[in-house]
Amino acid sequence: MRANATLPGVPMPKESAPDGGPDQDACYERLRELIGQLQMLDRQVFLLYLEDVDAAAIAGIVGIAPGNVATKVHRIKALLVRQFHARETP
Repeated sequence: MRANATLPGVPMPKESAPDGGPDQDACYERLRELIGQLQMLDRQVFLLYLEDVDAAAIAGIVGIAPGNVATKVHRIKALLVRQFHARETP
């Protein structure tokens, strides 16, 4: 998995539960849930990105331009951050 794949503003599980406790599991489950709600193309692009597939290869697999891959990844990250925090707000 991509070593530097972070979502700014989303606490990394190790920050919230260094011992791998329930907070870590909850963060991962929430992110899995949010990724699962993405449109199919966005989900494919993001999962390939998380698997460390380069933009050119992702573009070839899903049938879009490599530049669009980078744009999609950036927008998907921003969307996931917003959705992750939306649930936390009372």
